[in-house]
Amino acid sequence: MKISRRQFIIAGTSVGVFTLVSQNQTAAQNKSECVFCEFASKRGKFVKLWEDKNFLAFLDYRPITEGHTLLIPKQHFDYLFDMPDKLYGKILKHAKQLSKPIKTAMDAKRIGVIIEGFGVNHVHIHLVPINKGGELSKKGTVGVTEEEFAKTAEKIKSKISENKI
Repeated sequence: MKISRRQFIIAGTSVGVFTLVSQNQTAAQNKSECVFCEFASKRGKFVKLWEDKNFLAFLDYRPITEGHTLLIPKQHFDYLFDMPDKLYGKILKHAKQLSKPIKTAMDAKRIGVIIEGFGVNHVHIHLVPINKGGELSKKGTVGVTEEEFAKTAEKIKSKISENKI
């Protein structure tokens, strides 16, 4: 049986151990079990790029392309369109603001956007550096080292700082 990368997510723990969790299991998740809520509470293993009081941006653990970033609200919402209008507008504003430094840091032609919400039942926007059509449908890369994540994060963080986001 072939399994798509979107049928499973990696759930982090505070000790940096990762576990595969199926979508069926995540549908039953509540806020206390949400891996993104853990990240928003500064628990679990993730590579933070940016945050403010309401939102957090970090590198995707299985990037479609280098620099693939996730933007989440710190408050738990299962579905983008269930967010209050004020936060909905702000998450889209921050996605736009983050796109420029990610695009520049990764020397990409564009930033592709994916909002699906099935892998983790917590609103998240994928910001994916792309250079040609079809790249958003690629499977995520496995085996990215901590050093590679650190190098990518530093490139993006420096551009975020330059853009004063």
